[in-house]
Amino acid sequence: MIFPGRNKADAGRADSTGVNLFKLVVALTILLPSIAFGVAAWTSYDRFLREARARIESRVELAHQHAQRVFATFDLAAAQTEEFLLDHDDESIVRQGMELSSKLARLGSALPEVEDIWVLDPKGQPVLTGAQTPAPWQLNFADRDYFKAQVKSNAGTYVSERLVGRLRPVQIFELSYRRRSPTDAFRGIIGISADPRFFERFYTSMLGEDVTALSLVRADGSVLARSPALPTPMKIRDSSPLLRMQKEQPMQGFYRDVSQLDGVERMAAYRRLEHLPVYVVGAQDMSIVIGHWRSAMAQHLYFGIPATFAMFLIAMAAVRQAREQAHTLQALREEGERRAFAEEALRQANKLEAIGRLTGGVAHDFNNLLQVMLGRLARIQKAAQTDAPPATRDVEAMQFAIDRAATLTHRLLAFSRQQPLRVEVVDVNKLVSGMVELVRQTAGNEIAVETVYAAGLWSVIIDANQLENALLNITSNARDAMGGVGRITIETANSYLDDAYVREYPGVKAGQYVSVSISDTGQGISRDVLAKIFEPFFTTKPIGQGTGLGLSMVYGFVRQSDGHVAVYSEEGQGTTVRLYLPRHFGPVDEATVPDVTSTSEMRGSGLVLVVEDEVEVRNLVVDTLTDLGYSTIAGADAHEGLRLLDQNPDIQLLLTDVGLPDGMNGRQLADAAAMRRPDLPIVFMTGYARNAIVHHGRLDPGVELLTKPFTRKALAAKVRETLARQKVES
Repeated sequence: MIFPGRNKADAGRADSTGVNLFKLVVALTILLPSIAFGVAAWTSYDRFLREARARIESRVELAHQHAQRVFATFDLAAAQTEEFLLDHDDESIVRQGMELSSKLARLGSALPEVEDIWVLDPKGQPVLTGAQTPAPWQLNFADRDYFKAQVKSNAGTYVSERLVGRLRPVQIFELSYRRRSPTDAFRGIIGISADPRFFERFYTSMLGEDVTALSLVRADGSVLARSPALPTPMKIRDSSPLLRMQKEQPMQGFYRDVSQLDGVERMAAYRRLEHLPVYVVGAQDMSIVIGHWRSAMAQHLYFGIPATFAMFLIAMAAVRQAREQAHTLQALREEGERRAFAEEALRQANKLEAIGRLTGGVAHDFNNLLQVMLGRLARIQKAAQTDAPPATRDVEAMQFAIDRAATLTHRLLAFSRQQPLRVEVVDVNKLVSGMVELVRQTAGNEIAVETVYAAGLWSVIIDANQLENALLNITSNARDAMGGVGRITIETANSYLDDAYVREYPGVKAGQYVSVSISDTGQGISRDVLAKIFEPFFTTKPIGQGTGLGLSMVYGFVRQSDGHVAVYSEEGQGTTVRLYLPRHFGPVDEATVPDVTSTSEMRGSGLVLVVEDEVEVRNLVVDTLTDLGYSTIAGADAHEGLRLLDQNPDIQLLLTDVGLPDGMNGRQLADAAAMRRPDLPIVFMTGYARNAIVHHGRLDPGVELLTKPFTRKALAAKVRETLARQKVES
């Protein structure tokens, strides 16, 4: 059956449906590409921003590394200036102004980033500069912020704002360092005038498509250097995102802002220098980033295949990101290896330093105990001289054990660089020649001992006894390494350690040295053992045949003497230990000690004031002095000692420990006693070298010292000699 009307309706609906579908297809042909283009445009815009950020951060990282190295150079220049001025006061610096100024000028000329180097006294007046001799004393820098920052306390490395120099009207920023002082009193500053143009030239070389502005900025917003350069120094406003973000992300970050300097909108990255309130900031104009993005989108529209092009861009972005990540990972891997090497060297140095402090503290407490045992045993031994042989042998065995323990503590103190040194001018050739026979006896008949003496050898100033002990320790190790058969060669020479060499050994100074080399024909030392030979208690000898402190003592003594120890060894080729001892310049006055005729115990008479906080040590010293014929009075601290001194004007000698309680040490007690009794002789006792009487590892001039544990005979001799010297001088 046919229904004509119905066919028309169906056809209309079909046509309508077909039209609608066509319209939908047409709409989709417009909508889908538009959506695809919109998604691609957004994705591309985000990617362009991320890539621009990565490039900016990469440039900032390079600028950050450059700034780190330059500021490290400033620190090194200040440290070198401090080093050659260490033994000069301001008057000495002014007297030697021509020579010292030349040194500063040479140092500054070698560093293009340094405009000038200054040394200011506590009033802010220059006493030395590398640019002018004599220093322009009429100038005063006490009003400068970098000077004020160091007056009350040590501000470390202080970086000033950008300013105009007063000696020469050039743009600089100043780095100030507080001058070292043994009393922590303010001695003035060392100033390094930094040239902002050095940074700006480097930043200019880095500008381009990746970054359009680079700056060096203080944490308070003061601009130290910038490329493109500013006509006048400026300070970033407090509301800047850079200053706001420092509070949340103090080390590094990223932001967008309209620059107050030129009104240009930029995206910027910053990174702070380690240990300094200074930031490296790199920025890129947003107009450049958006221009690149628009150009990419125009090409996208031009080819008319947004989806394909979007996939291509995504693939290219993935490849680019993978390549950048590979490069970044490689750079991180190389940086990690460099840091691991540096950290390992630092760990080794810190380990030795920490062990040194530990051993010094142990030795301090141990010596007090040894002092009591040693003194009491001496009294027991004297009272038991008529006893049966077994009792005497027991006492002698205990005496031997205590002597060995005392030797151990002395080696601990030597390693920790806290053994007081009695220095003198030494002819090393003469010292070695005088102990060759002892070395031969120590080495044995099967070991040949040869010596090679350098002609015209320089003299050194050193503790001769400690040097002899060091040489004996090294030759004893050489004998053991050769198994009792072989050859030991001792050679002296004048040497010079240059800057390239000392850079590999922190704490060693470049200059002239006298070297003493001890070589053996033993089996040599393996690389892993060689790295540990100076560590205390490390030994390759069987248990009971060595304490592991021999080379540790040598290391501590030589470093305390401002020298250097180097060990060269190959397995199967023998070993050479080389001691570098600093050359001595100029004469040294030698004290004259009066000839004192001594008896077996050096008995005497007179009233002695003993000040010692350890009860047992104090009682021992008092009893021993009483046995020797002296009258004694004793106090437990410096305040009681001064009271007893005031009450007893007939006191003839003050015998005091260095470390005393209640805020007043033995050195301060001695100074107070000298004000009351200028002619009163004073003898110090200590088992641990403290800064009160020892500076730079050496006893202060005129100090009489008994090192704990001391024997009855040593106490008797020191008291008798000191009283006799006082009688001769008076």
